[in-house]
This record gives sequence, C-alpha cells and structure tokens, in this order.
Amino acid sequence: MNTSDLPNSDNLNIAALSALFVHTTNSYKYLFFWSLLDILARQNFHKSLSISFREIIIEMLANAWYPHNYFKLSFGSQDKIADKLDALELKVGEPILKFRDPDKKLLRTTIGDQDLEDIVNYISRYVPFRLLMPFVRQQLKGVDIDHGVDREMPRVAQRYFDICKPLYCFDSTVKPECRAIILHSDWVSYLQENYAIVRGWVCWEWLKYMQKCNPNVPAVANKLFPPQKR
Repeated sequence: MNTSDLPNSDNLNIAALSALFVHTTNSYKYLFFWSLLDILARQNFHKSLSISFREIIIEMLANAWYPHNYFKLSFGSQDKIADKLDALELKVGEPILKFRDPDKKLLRTTIGDQDLEDIVNYISRYVPFRLLMPFVRQQLKGVDIDHGVDREMPRVAQRYFDICKPLYCFDSTVKPECRAIILHSDWVSYLQENYAIVRGWVCWEWLKYMQKCNPNVPAVANKLFPPQKR
C-alpha cells in the first residue's frame, strides 16, 4: 500500500498524514498513532474527544505486548518499549493467553493497574509533539528540531489549530503541563469515514518497520497481531 492510497480530502492535509512516519527510528510513532485509532474506534469517533497520554500509552503497551511476549521481536536498537513491558512484570491470565480478549480490555486493565508514571513520562516526553511535525513544519521554521520543537509545539498547535488543522492540539500550551491531546473534529470525521483504509495503511507501515528491525525473522507479518481465536 502506498501513501498515495490514503483517501483525499478537500479541507485536510493528507500529505502531512502520509508523512507521519518519515525518518522514524523507533516504534513509538507507529504505536502512538495505531493506538490512537483503536481508542477512537472504541469511543465511536466522538467529536470532542480528549485522550490522556496515559490512556494512549496503555494502549501502546497493549499493542506491543503480543509481538514482544510471544516472539521477542526487536522494536529497534534504541527503542525501550520491550524494556518497559518487561519492567512491568505483568501477571497475565488465561483469557489473554488463550486469545479470548479480542478488544484487549483485560490486557489494558492489567497494564493500567501498574505504576506507569515513569513510562508515561518517558514516552510522552517527545512522541506526541514530534508526531505533529508534518502538519506545522512551516510554522516551526527556524526552531531547533532537537531541542525546540517539543517546547514550541503545544503553542503552535493551538495557534494554528483551525488554520493548518493538525491532527490534534494539547490540553495546555505549556509543555510541562500537557497531559492529554484534543483531536481536531475534521480529522475525527475523516478517520471515521476512512477507518479501514487508514488502519490498513498504519499496519502496513508498521509491518515494513518491524521487518527492517527483524531482518532474520521469517513471517514477521504473522507475529505482529494476536489471532482472533486460537
């Protein structure tokens, strides 16, 4: 699937959406956006949805659990997702192990019962802010990418929310106070209308990334997503 296969829109920057994973060196952006889609679908694409970093990161860990737990796939040489999962020492019961938890409800609850403060702080330090770069790149011209983007992004996303229409803005314009994202209603509508296609695109991009990280592992495609039933 090519990025050009993403459905077009008269009022949204689909080229920015298709550039979400350009120059990506770890799993976080893939897992963040994929998890965002899963949460949106579960919430029936509610237009005024605000989603906390913590909820998204629980979903990310749940989505990463299967390929890590069953196949020990690498998520990237600098990636910490596997380490974070191992540090949780999850006590996973039979419904999850027997694939009778299709919506990941039990797995999310198990993860959510843990002390996640360190993990949430670690993953939310950069990922939610860097993911928006393709939408406001011009507005951030001159800002140091390595050190200034994350600090400036909440203010820029808020200021240009109705002009550039980034995927979301934040619950604060000051980075240390950001704890949640607020999705743009136009993007919620687009993702609802084109959910199957966008999710298929994300899964394809995720597969390509994981194949690159695991070049000697056969049939990576069969090891990324749990079977619906065993």
